Amino acid sequence: MSRCLNKTTIPFHDNTNKYKNDVLQDFNVENIITGYVGYFDPNFVKDELKDWDDVEIVEKEKTFKVTSWKRKLSESSSNGIVQQSTTLWNLDRIDQATNKLDKKFKYPSSAGKGVNIYVIDTGINIAHKEFEGRAKFGASFCDKCSNIDDNGHGTHVAAIVAGKTFGVAKLSNVIAVKVLDKFGIGTSSSVIAGLIYVFNEHMKNQNKNTIINMSLAGSDDSLTINLIMQKLIAAGIHVVVAAGNNFHSNSCNFAPASSPHAITVGAIDGSDKLTDFTNIGQCISIFAPGKNIQSAWKSSNTSTKILDGTSQATPHVSGTIALMISKSGNKSPSQIKKDLINISTKNVLKGIPSKNTISKILILDNNNGLNLVTPNNLLKVPV
Repeated sequence: MSRCLNKTTIPFHDNTNKYKNDVLQDFNVENIITGYVGYFDPNFVKDELKDWDDVEIVEKEKTFKVTSWKRKLSESSSNGIVQQSTTLWNLDRIDQATNKLDKKFKYPSSAGKGVNIYVIDTGINIAHKEFEGRAKFGASFCDKCSNIDDNGHGTHVAAIVAGKTFGVAKLSNVIAVKVLDKFGIGTSSSVIAGLIYVFNEHMKNQNKNTIINMSLAGSDDSLTINLIMQKLIAAGIHVVVAAGNNFHSNSCNFAPASSPHAITVGAIDGSDKLTDFTNIGQCISIFAPGKNIQSAWKSSNTSTKILDGTSQATPHVSGTIALMISKSGNKSPSQIKKDLINISTKNVLKGIPSKNTISKILILDNNNGLNLVTPNNLLKVPV
């Protein structure tokens, strides 16, 4: 260790088998944030490290998990096109202000083209027909992980963003940033590495239409991750995160949902009611469909599965932001967040147990001045 650190962030792991300070990984965000991940003697942390003037945050390593519930339904596969006897209610719901579904999903013909969504998750089955070649592998940061999606969660999430059948932004690009293993579990250090990877990609790419989708949640809050996300958002990256599935717990108690700068998404069901699993509280920005959501799966290039979770609600919002950018141009993350909330449906959300929880449901509204969807540039497709 060195005393020349400047505003250092040091997550530490209390490992009783180690009694020395051992740095395993360091990270840097454009010389603004410097941090270290490693094993540190608990007494050293308690008695010395926390008192250093040049150390801003010291945290234990956190556990992060996917925020989905697997339903006991069989997978289906039919030449990449799912034949359904009922509507994809989730897509049908978000293109209109009321809950009177018309079995159509209306979206601008630009459809998210030219927008890159980094899915920080379990990976993506990039060969799946839902993606039509618009999915690619970016990087893997979890311990002993392969480059494939051996869990399925990341593929499901990515297809809600960009799938040709199940997706909101059907021409957008999705990039797999694998930070969770085959069990859907990772650590704060793997999530940090994934965030910094996206930051570096964004800074070097000429295309600045960058969105991060994080359908995951930590075991508790993390000042470190929130600080890094704040810097990414300041660099122009749109960050959309899941509220978490702790059964109406306060979303402000869990990272990354606790970030005041990100867009935090809770889950509703088909009757505009809060799901029983979604977190709530003042950290939530907006609600989106998260119950009984069908999307692509890992098993083959045509497989599908139905899942519940704030993990599924989150990519609806990421896809909507991609539509906004491709239709009306990119804006600052704070302005996009404001526009998104402005066009949401207000005061129809049912089952809100707390006055601190907003009542705003995601919609694509063509009567709002934003002109995300206009009559002359509209596609209507059966769903």
